[in-house]
Amino acid sequence: MADFYTYRNKYARRRRKRRLVVATLVLLALACAAAGLYWRYHGKLPQAAPSVSAEPTQTPETSATPTPSPTPSPTPEPVTGEGPQRIVQAVDTAVWNTSTPVTQTIDTEYLNTDHRMIGVPMLGTVTNQYFNTVTFVGDSIASGLGIYNTGLPGAKYATYTSAGVNSFVNNTAMKNAVTGAEETPMEAIVATQPDYVYILVGTNNLVSQGNEDSFLAYYERMIDMLREQLNPGVIFYIQAIPGVQENVIETKPGLDNTRIYTVNDLLANLALRKGCYFVNIREVLTNPSDGSQVDDYQVGDGVHFNASGYRAWAEYLATHTVWNRRSLYSGQNPYYIYGA
Repeated sequence: MADFYTYRNKYARRRRKRRLVVATLVLLALACAAAGLYWRYHGKLPQAAPSVSAEPTQTPETSATPTPSPTPSPTPEPVTGEGPQRIVQAVDTAVWNTSTPVTQTIDTEYLNTDHRMIGVPMLGTVTNQYFNTVTFVGDSIASGLGIYNTGLPGAKYATYTSAGVNSFVNNTAMKNAVTGAEETPMEAIVATQPDYVYILVGTNNLVSQGNEDSFLAYYERMIDMLREQLNPGVIFYIQAIPGVQENVIETKPGLDNTRIYTVNDLLANLALRKGCYFVNIREVLTNPSDGSQVDDYQVGDGVHFNASGYRAWAEYLATHTVWNRRSLYSGQNPYYIYGA
C-alpha cells in the first residue's frame, strides 16, 4: 500500500526528469543560436583580389583601345537571422475593427418572473420616522395600516373602501377610509408630497374573472400618472396582493389564491419594467403552502386582517426597505454591514 514517502519519491523522480528535459532544450537552443551567429558573420566567402600583371609596352602604331570586360552580376545575399520573415498575409484591420449596431435577437420583456424572487430582501430596520414621508395608496385592505395601532402615526393615507386601480386612473371622488375626507385620489396624493409611495390595490378588481390584461394596463397608467404629478426622485413600492381565506372562493370565484399568486407574478414583472420596488408582504400574511391567509390574522370576511395582522405587516415593511442615505435605522446601519 502506497504511503506518503512513496508518493514523495515518485514526485521527485518526475521532477528530475523534467529538469533533464529542460536542460537539454536549453542546450539545443544555445547551439542553434551559436550556429546562427556563425552563419551571420562568417557565411560570406571573401572575394579573390584581381591579379595585376605588367602591361606590355606598345608603340603608338600598335596600341589599341582595350575591350571592357563584362560586369559580373551581383551574387544574391544569403538570408541572415536579422528577423522572422512574414509567411502570413497582412491583416486588414479596417475590415473588422469597426463598431456597428447589433440587431436584438432575444426578447428582453419580463414575462415569467416569480414574484418571490423579486421582493425586496430584509435589510436593516428603519425607525418610525421613515414612514413620516410615506403615503400609502390603495383600497380598504391597505387602510388598516392607518386604522389600527401599527406604530405608523406619521404616515399619510390615500386609501378608499371598494377602490380599484381604475378608481385612481379615473380620479373618481371617494371617501378616505382613514381620514373620512371626501376627496379625489390624485389630488390627495400630490398634497402629501411623499418621498415614498406604497401601493396596494387590486383585490376589488380581481373579484371579476379574466380581466388581468385590463387590470395591468390600468395599474401601469396609474404609476405613470403619479410620476407625472409627483416630484422627481419619489420611490415607488408595489406591495403584493395578499391571499384570502380558502372559503372566500365560494362567493368570490375570482379571488382564487392560485390566481392571486399569478397576478402577483405579473405585478412583479410590472415593477421591473417601471423601475419600482416589489414588496412581498405575502411572506408574513399568508401560508407558504397554498397562499391562503394566515388563520391568526383573519376577520369575518376572510379578506381583511385583524390588528395582529396589520402590526405584523407594518413590522415587515420596516425591515424590507431599500437602503437610503436619508433613512434612520434601529441598531446597525446596513450601509456599514454590507458596505453598500
